[in-house]
Order: sequence, then C-alpha cells, then structure tokens
Amino acid sequence: MNYLDLKYVNLLSTRLDRFAVKSTSPYKVNFRCPVCGDSQVSKTKARGWILEKNNDAMFHCFNCSASLGFRNFLKFVDTNLYNDYIVDKKLELGIQEKKEEVLSPLDTITHKVPNFRKNKSPLLQIKKVSQLNITHPVKKYVEKRAIPSSLHYKLYYASKFNAWVNSILPGKLNDQKDEPRLVLPFIDKSGNLFGFTGRSFTKDGLRYITIMLDESKPKIFGLDKVDFNKRYYIVEGPIDSLFLNNAVATGDASGNTSALSNTQNAVFVFDNEPRNKDVVRQMEKVLDAGYKLCIWPDKIVDKDINDMILSGLAPQQIIDENIYSGLNGKLQLSYWRKC
Repeated sequence: MNYLDLKYVNLLSTRLDRFAVKSTSPYKVNFRCPVCGDSQVSKTKARGWILEKNNDAMFHCFNCSASLGFRNFLKFVDTNLYNDYIVDKKLELGIQEKKEEVLSPLDTITHKVPNFRKNKSPLLQIKKVSQLNITHPVKKYVEKRAIPSSLHYKLYYASKFNAWVNSILPGKLNDQKDEPRLVLPFIDKSGNLFGFTGRSFTKDGLRYITIMLDESKPKIFGLDKVDFNKRYYIVEGPIDSLFLNNAVATGDASGNTSALSNTQNAVFVFDNEPRNKDVVRQMEKVLDAGYKLCIWPDKIVDKDINDMILSGLAPQQIIDENIYSGLNGKLQLSYWRKC
C-alpha cells in the first residue's frame, strides 16, 4: 500500500472500534463499520474493512455493503484528518511535478516537521490572553467562559489564524478566508511546541482546527503540566481540562494512552451525552481496557464541564464522587445510557 494511505490508516486506528490489522501483504484492516454502526446485538462483530487495491486503500462493509475510496471514507470519519490528507497529497504531487530531488516518504515527513523549541516557538508571534487588555473582545470572551484568570497565560490569540499557521507551515490553510481564533497549544514536558488547536469564535465553518507540527506525537493538551504520579483526568476538550486539577485533553478521550504514564491513576471523563452512540462506545472501550471512568449522575443536564461551571456546579467534586470501573462501571453505564 502507498505510504500516504498507510500513514492515514494508522492515524485512524484510535477512531475505529475494534481496529485490528489482519494482514500486511496485502494490507487488510478490520473494524466495526462507522457507516452503519455494525451489529447492535453483538459488540464483537466487526464487518468494516480497509483493503489494499492496486497499491491504494479502499473501504468496504460486509454488513451494509457500503464501499468508498479511502479519501471519501476518511472524510466521513474525520474531516480534520481528511483536510490534512488533501494537503499532504498536494505536497506529494507537487514534489513529483517539479522533478526535484527524489526523497523517501520518511525524509519528506522529517523535513516537513520543524522542531520548535521554546526560544523559537511560533507562539512568540501571537499574544497570550493574559497579555490582552481587559476591554479586548477575546479577553471578555475568555472571562465569559469563566476560565480562571490565573490560567489565561495558557491561552493565545491569533487575529489571523490561517496566516499565522501558513507562516509556520507554508500553504497549510487557505488564508483568503481567514478569521481570529483562540489558540490552545500542545506543549511537551521540555516546553517544546508540537501542535495546537484553534477554536473559532463563531458557529460558522469549522469550530476547531488542529494543526500538528510533529505527527509522531499524540494530540494531547496539558502534557507540560500534568503529574502522572497523582490522580489525573483525561477529558475531551482543552478548555474543559482547565477546570480540573491535574488534567489533560485528548480531543476525543478515545482511550489512546500511548503518551500517558501510570494509567492506573487516570480517570477518563467524557462529555455528558448518554444518547450519543459514539460516546457510549468509547466509554465501553475504556471499561473493557480496565481503566477508571466518570459516569455522570442522571441529574446533570449540562453537556460538558464548562457548561457545568457556568451553571454553578462543581464538576471536580461530581467527578470524584462518580468514578467507576470493572463490572460496577458496566452496570452503571447501562443505566446512564438510558437517561
């Protein structure tokens, strides 16, 4: 299978339930179909496949008979990954068209990913929210979200987000349709920037855009401050993580713990969406893996931690009083999903 398709199949692995590589030559990957949801009776049935055909990847489900080229399947599952794939595809074709020095796929990736250390960080080009005047609209927005002022230094403001991204990775985004965004940086233990999420201030277009400067690292916010030797929390949104003691955000809290340590201390916290099949499925995976999980009480009506804060609740206390695991967790989850 061609390198680019293989790369994005691997990036999709945490998003596909029961993902398993069945063969590498030819390449075959099996998982529960995200199009039809696969069997609702048996959670072990997995009839979705990514198969190799003429060195390219394709998707087919033997339950609903859906068939898609890999590009369209990627767009269906994860639009952010799809956008990254399109950019990488254009870069790949551009290199071939210019007949430049032939680079291996690994070399191409290595040269494309800059190493931004703290003293050369692109974050120096934009302002921290803590540096903004109290009358600035973004300052007011952050305060309206009730984010503690002591944490405003963790948030940044890019007045022209796309142009700023393109100054780091030329041609990455269309800067003709630019807009301001709140920037939530991904920083490692050494203080190095390896990615970031830009949150829109409007409801139009993409609400979140995630840019990875080093795709070998997972999309985790808060790695620079978390203490894995104590109880820590894994939530979905970076902003939600700011309201908890010792928390990280993974974007989807999918159960991928590759960048985390001492997972016996971890508590997974999903959004309060009992009717969302994807959320329930991920919670089941967390319990099956033996991890601890917060299951919200049925009296909670707010969707996420920030909404709970704005409603006057104390999510930290609620979470600590509603941590489950094992069979007890599965029983509680069966009640919660019917709320």
